[in-house]
Amino acid sequence: MNEEKEALDYCLRFSGRAYDQELERQKSVMGKAEYLLKYLTLLSAAINIVVSVVSKTGAIDTTGAVFWGLYILMLAAGGVGIISTLLVQRPRRIKQFSLGSEELARIKDNPDKYGTQCGRIYQEILWSDIVTKRMRENNSRALKWIVTAYICVVVMVLAFGGFVTYVLLAA
Repeated sequence: MNEEKEALDYCLRFSGRAYDQELERQKSVMGKAEYLLKYLTLLSAAINIVVSVVSKTGAIDTTGAVFWGLYILMLAAGGVGIISTLLVQRPRRIKQFSLGSEELARIKDNPDKYGTQCGRIYQEILWSDIVTKRMRENNSRALKWIVTAYICVVVMVLAFGGFVTYVLLAA
């Protein structure tokens, strides 16, 4: 019985570490999303100011396919990037640990499951893993949106570089 409790305590420590790791991962993802949103918004504003100034000067043909192609590419990449970062920050379905009173009711209703200390530790491991697994899924999904947003930043910067080169060569 003592070996079983030691094994369960060992597994419970792993569950706690996994949960803490996912909490840190979640904080990191949210921080990245926050900075990406700022960069994308700033870059979009700068692009629109430059395009507005260039089109008002009349120095280049703003009806050309290259002008509009690059401008639409920059806008589309910016839009997708901003939407991606907002999707990271949207409220998500989460699993929460139960309240103490709920656990007390479970113990009273299922004394065979919770009657021993090993049974209670075993149930705690299962519940912790359910919460951690949902958190891991949410974090992995959020990271996919972050990667999409980073790709959009790269596309925007490259398209902006192409746009500035086009303006300089056409002027």
